[in-house]
Amino acid sequence: MSQEMLEAAIDAVRDGQFQAGINGLQRVASQVRPPDKLYYSANIWLVRAYKESGQLPAAIRLCRQLATSSHPKVQVWAQQALPVLRQPSSVSGHLELF
Repeated sequence: MSQEMLEAAIDAVRDGQFQAGINGLQRVASQVRPPDKLYYSANIWLVRAYKESGQLPAAIRLCRQLATSSHPKVQVWAQQALPVLRQPSSVSGHLELF
């Protein structure tokens, strides 16, 4: 069930329906815990959804949490994403997902 919810939420973000995507991603993230891959996927997509919807403080806050993750790939991704999130909007970069 959570995998389908995750996919639907990601599709919403990709379609520009950020609030629907954020709501779905938050539900998925609240239903699973680390080290479940769904937990990390939902939170990484949440960072992207927050950023793309203009909710930079929420994106940065969540990204800081992920930067202290025990999952090495998530930790590296978050540490690389934080400078991108802090860039002025005119120079804003794209957050690549692993």
